[in-house]
Amino acid sequence: MQRQAVLRRALGLGMTFLLFLMAGCLGDPSLTPASPKPKPTTVVEEFVGNTACTECHPDIAKSHAQSYHALTLNTLTAHELGTRVPPKGDIPNTEFVLSEQAKGFQVAIPSQTEATAALDLAVGSGKTGVTYVAFLEDGQMAEFRMSYFPLKKRWYVTPGQEKLAAGSLGKVHPISNAQKCMLCHAVTVPEAGGKPEKRFFGVGCESCHGAGGAHVRAARTGDEKSGRMEALGKLPASQLNVRCGKCHGTREDVAVAHLPKDVSNRMQTYGLMESKCFQKSSDKLSCLTCHSPHENAKTQPVFYERACLKCHSPQTPLQKPCPVNPKEKCIGCHMPARKALAGSEIPMTMADHKIHIPEKD
Repeated sequence: MQRQAVLRRALGLGMTFLLFLMAGCLGDPSLTPASPKPKPTTVVEEFVGNTACTECHPDIAKSHAQSYHALTLNTLTAHELGTRVPPKGDIPNTEFVLSEQAKGFQVAIPSQTEATAALDLAVGSGKTGVTYVAFLEDGQMAEFRMSYFPLKKRWYVTPGQEKLAAGSLGKVHPISNAQKCMLCHAVTVPEAGGKPEKRFFGVGCESCHGAGGAHVRAARTGDEKSGRMEALGKLPASQLNVRCGKCHGTREDVAVAHLPKDVSNRMQTYGLMESKCFQKSSDKLSCLTCHSPHENAKTQPVFYERACLKCHSPQTPLQKPCPVNPKEKCIGCHMPARKALAGSEIPMTMADHKIHIPEKD
């Protein structure tokens, strides 16, 4: 209880709502729906973790284990984070000092005796930013005011905390929002708290396919009829997109949170489904048209151009070919990268997933 009291005083008592976006805890509490969703799954015992899936799906499991999805939640230790571990010492241009103690990392404001907090988890794969959190005894989640970007080797103010009063280490979030945030970084969370079990860290197989307990038991006994998993590849694109949108943003999220329409780069699923390309695809254009959930997104534009040309090629004119360049350079014009977080100094951009027709937009 003493640790909780000290941590609560250090972090302040602001009860704000937070939407965690992208590969890392990058959100804006002013843009979050008041009613968190989806609700956490309560039948934790039906989840088995990725290890059980590896028995029958070793190749997919190996690929997924190396992906940002799988690495998006870690215990905050140097051993687990490796090259992604934040640097100890003074955090530049702040009053904070990060140190490593016997039981893990601790952040403090040396000039304030009680401004000290132990940090439990690193939320984010390190592709962009990583935010550090601690769970209080009552299940609420304390979020550190600063986020570290390993590739840039630089600290930035955690989005949504820019106006926090001096002397505060961060914000405290209610259990409901802690659960919502963790469900985009872990397979499942406890019904009465937000901190996941270690075996469920990361976006795992069951995050998309559902609890695998019955399926694993059936597979081990040779019973192919019972415990069959949902065939995601046979779902209509709209259903697949909504499933991805649980974490990558849907039209409903944008509407409920009163977000501007130009968040189609941050809310990728929303952007895609607002596109004429999706709307004219006969429910076939999904997130999986361009991205494999079992590996990292490709970085080469030519990969995505091939997907565009499956419909817009002069050889297969399912849709009108581009009059400017019908063979290449689709992405820069029709899905331009834009700043991801308005109001933040973080210089991160994301591709606009609302596929534009420039002369008509």
